[in-house]
Amino acid sequence: MSMIYHSTRDLCLRYRCSARTLFRRMKRATNPFPLPCIQHAGSFNLWDAAEVVAWEGREREQTRARCAGRVEE
Repeated sequence: MSMIYHSTRDLCLRYRCSARTLFRRMKRATNPFPLPCIQHAGSFNLWDAAEVVAWEGREREQTRARCAGRVEE
């Protein structure tokens, strides 16, 4: 487990989206966004940076596969 964390705000800035979008992505059936590893009710959430990077890698692969499928059509 890494000792580097991202806050909700960090991730919103990184992906140019709202906190609500992050939480919607956590509910996706395919490649859901990782759950926060540290949660405090009414306060902040923290995500493990390594889990976020792994998710990004899977997301890139899925995007490439979708784009490759369109090119072949």
